[in-house]
Amino acid sequence: NAITVIWVTAGAQTVSVGYTNSNYCTSAAPTVKNVTVNPLPVPTIAGSASVCVGTTGVTYTTETGMTGYTWTISAGGTITAGIGTNVITVTWNTVGPQTITVNYTNANGCTAAFATVKNVTVNPLPVPTITGSSAVCAGTTGVIYTTQAGMTGYTWTISAGGTITAGAGTSSVTVTWNVAGAQTISVNYINSNGCTAVSATV
Repeated sequence: NAITVIWVTAGAQTVSVGYTNSNYCTSAAPTVKNVTVNPLPVPTIAGSASVCVGTTGVTYTTETGMTGYTWTISAGGTITAGIGTNVITVTWNTVGPQTITVNYTNANGCTAAFATVKNVTVNPLPVPTITGSSAVCAGTTGVIYTTQAGMTGYTWTISAGGTITAGAGTSSVTVTWNVAGAQTISVNYINSNGCTAVSATV
């Protein structure tokens, strides 16, 4: 009088039963119970798949209106806010391939058989270099300094004893050194992964 069922296909299904009672009478037709088999959810994760190491406040989201949100993250990251909700905030601490996963229970009480995994690449910060003369005579013009080519957002700064006469915003600048003494020139940029060094190279 009791059965256990595994429903393997989503959609409208039925289960029916008939029997013979103690008077040896059998039902004219089996009784049918309609069963709706709901599909399992397939959580999605929206958010950056490529980030710079040390980046804070990176947001990842999944579907709203669910329950039992369960997020996990590989050892290279830290969830800083949003545990148990559909939106979390992450800080990525370690360079290399990382992962973030989520699962939940939907409105039909169904949970995905496996958590959804999003692969994230955590990129290293660049280390700009500067090539050019480190000893010049006061009043020297046309001194060229270069850094890596092919980047964006080049930012050169120079101490008060010098003047950048050409190339600002590019990978190569031309300098006039006006004042004798210890001077500095520094550069920073954004690389092809969108990463910037924590501090300019001097």
